[in-house]
Amino acid sequence: MSVKILVVDDASFTRDLIRRTLRKQFPAAEIEEAINGRKAQQMMTKTAFDMVLCDWEMPEMTGVELLKWCREQPNYKKDTVPFVMITSRGDKSHVVEAVQSGVTDYLGKPFSSDQLVSKVTAAAKKHGLEARLTAQKSRQASHSGGVGAASLDVLMGAGKSAQVQATKFASPETSAASPSSVMSTTGAKDVKIPTLVRFEGKQFRCMVIQFSKTDATMFIKSDDVVPQVLGQAVLDLEFSGQVNRLNYFVQSVATTEKKHDSTFLTVVLNLIDQDSEKEAFVQKLFDSL
Repeated sequence: MSVKILVVDDASFTRDLIRRTLRKQFPAAEIEEAINGRKAQQMMTKTAFDMVLCDWEMPEMTGVELLKWCREQPNYKKDTVPFVMITSRGDKSHVVEAVQSGVTDYLGKPFSSDQLVSKVTAAAKKHGLEARLTAQKSRQASHSGGVGAASLDVLMGAGKSAQVQATKFASPETSAASPSSVMSTTGAKDVKIPTLVRFEGKQFRCMVIQFSKTDATMFIKSDDVVPQVLGQAVLDLEFSGQVNRLNYFVQSVATTEKKHDSTFLTVVLNLIDQDSEKEAFVQKLFDSL
């Protein structure tokens, strides 16, 4: 009997990323999706799921609200069904709240496919689900997955040479002087916002040079880690004293110098978050620039 996993996230990009990763690593697992906590509730009352992977910030019902509801149900107790919270909220207060509410484990955004697989495997072991999780499909079934079963590494691009595109810019200073010539995004404003960005396993200081309600273009200095195209990113942005962690995916990466091993990169991000609170925050920030 295969393991049934419910993925709950309002961002379709994140759901797709998780689904592809799990189907590649655990081909026998049954993966279903919910766009928010309310939908997840409806699905969980009709179907018995063996594991839940859930985002924290969602419209209508947050991940922690869904977690608390689950732990009140006789068939979704903590010792019965693992619940892994996946979120960019990594501060201590939120971790404590999740633990007190009965979370099994916690995975911070942005995460790599290896980190996701590790957390799912650990949760499965803890609840005696490992054998069912790692079971293999028949040969015919395992070859019928199409794009969903494709290698995530290939999808995202493998290696620095595949991810970095050489450009004609002589230096980051030259590019910064005319950011619109670097990578123009529709409706974007030219800005200079120093802040922090996190890619998989690495945090960088960056300078946002263009910003719109859907995209952000920035300069970073990368000595050893190149952001993966289609990988995740979490960008810290501040407005009126409030710092918000916004979830993006990497749309493109380019060098800002005439050499393939340039440490200065121009990175274009596309917004993943689809909840109303973050959209309102982005709108206010954009209007203020």
